[in-house]
Amino acid sequence: MSNDNENKESGRKRSLTSLTLAWLSEKLRRAEEIKEKVHSGAYQVDSEKLAASMVNKDR
Repeated sequence: MSNDNENKESGRKRSLTSLTLAWLSEKLRRAEEIKEKVHSGAYQVDSEKLAASMVNKDR
């Protein structure tokens, strides 16, 4: 009975497929946004994030 109440309170649960598709859609949208910025010359690299990423990959 409590499981029915949880479903009603939290709304409809989304399937793994719909979550995966939403994630993929967001990644594709973000990639297109970055491509447009690179093409127009408006893209700026965050050097602190880049450096942190490079340090973390070495470990």
